[in-house]
Amino acid sequence: MNLNKKIFITFFISVTGLLCTTLYLIDTQAEQHEITRIIADLDAAQVQFQHDLDIEQKQIQTLTQVITADQKFRSFLAQIKDNFYPFVEEIGKDTGADFVFMLNDEPTIRAVYSLNDQQKPPLERNLSSFNVQSSLDSGLMSSKMVSLDKGLYSSHFIPLKENLNDDYAVGLIIVCNQINDAWIAKLLTQKNALQAVFFNNKQVVAKNTDAEMAAAIFSHQADISEKGLFSWNNQRYIAKQALFEPQNTQSGYLLSANLDQALLTFKQLQQQVLLIGSGILLVGALLFMLISQRITRPLRLITQGTLEIKNGNYQHRIDYQNADEVGQLAGAFNVMAGDLQEKELIRSTFNKYVDPAIVSELLSQPDKLRLGGERKEQSVLFSDIAGFTNFSEKLPAEALITVLNDYLSAMTLEISREHGILDKFIGDAIMAFWSPQLCDGNHAISACRTALAMQKRLRQLRPEWIANGAPEINVRIGIATGAMIVGNIGSEQARSYTCIGDKVNYSSRLEGLNKHYGTEIMIDRQTATEISGFVIRELDTVRVKGRASGEIIYELIGTLDEADDALLEKINRYQQALSLYRAADFSQATRIFSSLNADAPSRMMLKRCDYLQQNAPENWDGIHSMQDK
Repeated sequence: MNLNKKIFITFFISVTGLLCTTLYLIDTQAEQHEITRIIADLDAAQVQFQHDLDIEQKQIQTLTQVITADQKFRSFLAQIKDNFYPFVEEIGKDTGADFVFMLNDEPTIRAVYSLNDQQKPPLERNLSSFNVQSSLDSGLMSSKMVSLDKGLYSSHFIPLKENLNDDYAVGLIIVCNQINDAWIAKLLTQKNALQAVFFNNKQVVAKNTDAEMAAAIFSHQADISEKGLFSWNNQRYIAKQALFEPQNTQSGYLLSANLDQALLTFKQLQQQVLLIGSGILLVGALLFMLISQRITRPLRLITQGTLEIKNGNYQHRIDYQNADEVGQLAGAFNVMAGDLQEKELIRSTFNKYVDPAIVSELLSQPDKLRLGGERKEQSVLFSDIAGFTNFSEKLPAEALITVLNDYLSAMTLEISREHGILDKFIGDAIMAFWSPQLCDGNHAISACRTALAMQKRLRQLRPEWIANGAPEINVRIGIATGAMIVGNIGSEQARSYTCIGDKVNYSSRLEGLNKHYGTEIMIDRQTATEISGFVIRELDTVRVKGRASGEIIYELIGTLDEADDALLEKINRYQQALSLYRAADFSQATRIFSSLNADAPSRMMLKRCDYLQQNAPENWDGIHSMQDK
């Protein structure tokens, strides 16, 4: 994912997150606010209802008391013993009551007033529910909600006394208002946003909403009582229940308010915020894309330039001329690329004189740049062109250099393929060595693979050179393995990263010994011991010039997968003859070497056996001493 997309996604997520957070806060905070407000309104409605009910009760009690305490009315009441209707009718009309009852002290109903003649008076056969005897005995005014099977009534009890100071009553006036829709509408005019449902004996007796809504509210009475809320028609409602008497759960009222309806304004605000926020997000995204393109374009140029440098294109430059920080960075990049181009030129030139593996090792470990060395176990290879002096005198200088360059280039490539380090060219000779760090410890195997590959490549190039007029080129190779000193050798003015030691000299001797035995590749005993998967032949035990002891030498012929039975049989017979030779049985050795006359080492050993038969040696040890290098 590129930087432009990352910046855009970051912007989009940030703005979207801010918008979603705003919408979430509007939703949650508004809902919490409305819940709190509705609960407060319900509480206030309950308080107001009780207050209004108290006022109504006091008004009715006061008005009725005034009428009954009037001396004129009391005189009228004493004169008329049988017809009390005008009296209760006057009270009913003055108080606006639905029913007015007058009882004597027995108690017996003496007169009844009904606002609506079709309504059945509630007191008949319900004296026990009204508890009139208590009011007669106490002589005190009181008001309460009376629950009957057929309805709920707001009732007021005013005692009638012969003397106003009496503490008992001789009769009772009961003023009743039926709890119905009209009574609620009159009492709750200021709280018309709330739904009020009055219930009695498991039925709705009054409401200020439609019947369906009232039934729904009443059906959720259990939820309202327990949780204070309920759901109906995918709408949420906050509600509370109040009882007229705590011990009587059959009558009371339910107040509710639609929470989702109250949140409608906030939902509309939320939609507006979403719409405006989406528009801002869209416009902001378009503007941000344009801005981010301007921001990321120079960064893309720098990224592209960095990749070009990584891939080795040190000529790449960034074309960005602005004077801002990115422009300064682009300028610094161009300067850096110029420096790297110059250093790479120096490095590539240096690599032509020093093996790249040596350069990489010295650059990765700068401490090795100082003079000095360390002892290492590794393998070293010397190669030389046979008869180079003779054919170099016959070729023009230009042709000789061309052939020599082709040869050295091809051989160097084979050395590099096996992770060898080209130490130096000595005229037509090549010195290379294999460090354990570069060959996973199998330096002897890598050196032997390289020697075989060099001879194979030479056989491929030889016909081409001959066709161009160059003489046939043959190469002799010597390989030795062992401890040697590796490091910087020279002076402060000039030095060489190379290896020195007896094994280095010995590999050079082995290369020269190929000429005496007619072989192409010769290895020492330690190399032969450390390799596997190759066809080798033990040639002889020789004492090279400069050494007091004899060393077993071996010929490296090829790999096991290329060997046939005839070759292995020839090597086996040579080993038999060599054992007879070392046992001083020159006659039998001669017989076997003669059968291998087509083999150059066998011919050389045959000549030596003929000589030794004629000149029997004293103290024969099987070691041949070389008189030259």
